This record gives sequence, structure tokens and C-alpha cells, in this order.
Amino acid sequence: MPEDFDFDPFAEESFADPYPAYRVLRQHAPAYRRPTAEARVWPHYWMLTRASDVNDALADWRTFSSARGTLIDTDISLIPPNMFNMDPPRHDELRAILARVLTPARVAGLEEGVRASAVSIMDRLVEQGSFDAATEYAQLIPTLTLCELMDLPTADRARFLKWNLDTLAGDDFTSDVALRAYAEMGQYWTELVAERRESPGGDLISQILHNQSEGEPLSDEEIGGFCSLLHDASQNTTMNMIAGGILALGEYPDARRRLVTEPARWSSAMEEILRFVSPVQGLARTTTRDVEIGGETIPEGDQVLLLYGAANHDPAVFDDPDTLDLDRPPKNHRTFRHGIHFFLGNAVARLATRVALQVLLERIPEYEVDFAGVVRNQLVPTRGIGRAPVGFDRGSHPAAAEEAR
Repeated sequence: MPEDFDFDPFAEESFADPYPAYRVLRQHAPAYRRPTAEARVWPHYWMLTRASDVNDALADWRTFSSARGTLIDTDISLIPPNMFNMDPPRHDELRAILARVLTPARVAGLEEGVRASAVSIMDRLVEQGSFDAATEYAQLIPTLTLCELMDLPTADRARFLKWNLDTLAGDDFTSDVALRAYAEMGQYWTELVAERRESPGGDLISQILHNQSEGEPLSDEEIGGFCSLLHDASQNTTMNMIAGGILALGEYPDARRRLVTEPARWSSAMEEILRFVSPVQGLARTTTRDVEIGGETIPEGDQVLLLYGAANHDPAVFDDPDTLDLDRPPKNHRTFRHGIHFFLGNAVARLATRVALQVLLERIPEYEVDFAGVVRNQLVPTRGIGRAPVGFDRGSHPAAAEEAR
């Protein structure tokens, strides 16, 4: 290990490019221990960076438990319960309910609305010559998708986005700001669940209410947990995936042009873009026994950060992993986790991301990213993008060319 090496995933200097540090850790310290900044719950935590170790941990929930939370040094008793922070059997019961209602047909039915939202937003942006791909595009589409999926009023979308940023975009997930947002969300979901009990519809919440199994019935708190889970996970992951995809295709213009001229590539290309961007960089587990990894003993009861971003860029699995290569054969990546906690909302996130990028390239196939102006505001759990300035020739986009004829 280099003598001057230090890596803190919560330090601002780590946000821009963590991959050189991941390379050092994989080679010299595949199980790397670091003190927590505040020691609110744990005095330290470990990081795993090799794909094999991350995969093994994700596959072994009995040893790497989610029951004490998946956010570093966070007291989960302060935040709403959801199945991300559960182990079987209750995790499996709740997951089964969500799987029954979040069907492929329901997800596919969202595409028309997602596309309409993206086109409407892009119609305004193409007249500007530049825009912030994070705040003016990527953050808006998942919020509108959430409204359609759960039949929520679009007038509340600014509130949904604020709650998401207040709870997940910082480095203290139980700060006063975060707890206030959780409380406001809790009241909102409680009122909404009561309303849908009385007047059910075809929306996801109504379907959850009326698709419970014969096991332990869902409490209103658990149904609210579903709402919070879908609100936070689908928005946070997706908006940063969309913004990250725009940056990646700005960095690799030849790949972007291939997607414009060869749209049949989108299906396989999405897997490579997801791997390359890795919007969810890592989530935590707690060990239930002593574990030997990389020559270190991780004691029972320690918190372990599984760095999906490092696993997705591990050269032991992916050749030239730090390059976006649309010809790369699809392989299992860890963008949406693995094992029992494989993210059920991944189909919604994939759809919203693909449609957002497709609409962007249909309207503005040629653009440039001002990388000096890009602001990254987080690394874990999500590689957050606070600002992503994009510029283009207003006269070069297809709609302008059509109007000029």
C-alpha cells in the first residue's frame, strides 16, 4: 500500500474519480478498514472492492446482513422501515408482494408516458442552446415517472424531488433536514394509503394494498415503507443514472453517434452504460460472524461497505473496465445489486434511463459537456451529480433543421 494512500468515500475529493483509489484497494487492501467520521453507531467500517468479494457478500445474506441498515454509520431506527433494511423471512414476504404488482406489463405500460414527459421537457431545452442535464432534465423524468406509477399528482413533483435530495443526497442520512423530510413523507404516505384503502384504483399502491399474502398482514407503516422505498430508490438511482449516461456519452462521442445511427444497439448498450456509470456505488451490510477476506479478519458485528462501482470496474471481470465499450459482451454487473436484494425497481429505472437518453439523442445528437462545470455531490450510496452543463448548436438539432426547410 502506498504510504500516503488514503481513501474516504464521503470526502469531496473522492467524488470526481474514485476509480484510481479502487485500483489501489483491489491490489493492496481488498478489505480496507476506515474510521467513521462521527461514530454515531459504528466506530469504523470496512470496504470491499474486488468483484469476487462483493459478489460473495451479496449472495450470503446470512453472513452479510441488511437488518441493521445499508447506509454507513446510520441508526435505521430513525428512518422509515423498508425491505432494503430487512433479512428473510419478512424481506421475502414483502418482496413477493411487490413482485406480484410491479409486473413487466405494468413497467412496459409506463414507456409512453415517460417518453411524452421527456419530449415535453426537451421541447423547451432545445431552444436554449445549453442546459443543465442534471437539474433541468435528469432530475425531472424519474419524478414524473413516479407520479405515473403511483398515481400521484404531478403538482407535488417538486416536493418529491426535495424529499429525495434532503434524505439521500448528503453525508448524514439522519440529519435534522433528513429526519424532517422523512416525517413529512411519512405523513404524506399515511394519508395516501388511507385514501387508497377507501377508494382503490389501478395504481401501484392500491395493488399493493389488495395483493397481500396469507402471511402476516402489511401494516400501514410497511405500506408507507414501500412508498418511501420506491420514492427514494427509483428517483435517486434513476436521476443520477440519466445524468451519468449523458456525461458518459459526452465523453465518448463515437459511442453516442453509433446509438444514433444504430438504434438496435440500445438494449446491449444500456448494460454497458449501466456498468460504466454505476450510479449506486455502494451499500452496507453488517457481519453476523467473523469473516476472512484479503488477509484481514472482519469481526462479527462490523459494518461492511460493498463497493459496486469498484466491482463493476474490476479488470478481473471486465477487460479495460474504465472505458465505455458498446461492443463489450454483456456480463453480470452490480448496478442493481445481486442476490436477495436485487432491486425490483430496476426495470423502471432501466426504462426511464433508456427513454431519457433516446429522446435526448433524437433531439440533440451532437452536444458537448462542460466537464469543468460538472458538480458531483456524493459518491456513496449514489454517485450524485448536482450539475452537468451541456451545450449544443441550436441550429443543428433535427427539429431546427426541419423547421428551416
